[in-house]
Amino acid sequence: MDWFSANSVASTQDLARRLNASISTIRRDLDLLASEGLLKRTHGGAVRTRQNTTYEQRTEEAKNTSVEEKRAIAKAAASILQPGQSVLIDSKSTSHHLAHAIAELGIPLTVITNDVQVAAILANKDPISVVVPGGSCRHGAYVLLGETSTKFVRELNCDHFFLCTHAVDTTGPTDTSLDLVQLQRAMVNAAMETTLIIDSSKFGSRKIYSVVPIEQIKRIITDEGLAEEDREKYSALVDDLVIAPFLEDFLSQSED
Repeated sequence: MDWFSANSVASTQDLARRLNASISTIRRDLDLLASEGLLKRTHGGAVRTRQNTTYEQRTEEAKNTSVEEKRAIAKAAASILQPGQSVLIDSKSTSHHLAHAIAELGIPLTVITNDVQVAAILANKDPISVVVPGGSCRHGAYVLLGETSTKFVRELNCDHFFLCTHAVDTTGPTDTSLDLVQLQRAMVNAAMETTLIIDSSKFGSRKIYSVVPIEQIKRIITDEGLAEEDREKYSALVDDLVIAPFLEDFLSQSED
């Protein structure tokens, strides 16, 4: 718990190495702490609970958190796209995995994104056309924000918007930056349908700024770590709740 008082996430491998304990011991300890409400278990580790509403993971920290879950979510998200569609993609590490999954599709798409890294991943990936709204690059992140980008997005009519946020509860998704939330709202309004792509560790918490009410979210794609009671709860709130299997499961399904 000393580790989690200063850090929001940890993998079982990291904790085993730092505490000089076996992975099986760490797993039992994490299960116990989770049962006491002190942590929330994820596939391969745990996250601290009761983060404050303004807490935001550092970019590099987020990049190395719940990687398997994010890859599975990204693959499930990319699978709903059809050739010739226009797609808005939000920022954050899950979006970067989504960009890689889209690049592997090999279908013609128009992708509009405010995330510099998403644009870099998809640049020159035929037959994908990439559009990047203007704006100022946010310090410590890959995202372009400001009135320039928001004004540009307001003029769009797109098929899909893949939204990424730091938290979601039954009222809707929330985030930590007002500039980002204003752009996210414009993206929701510019798309025919919005899909929230978010790993299971972010459910049941709130950040300081509300993006849109849950009623404006058509679909949520998350990972297998979402508790059964939460699956029932959110299934009743959106048209489609997708639980993305881990990549090994995708491979076995394709082989079958």
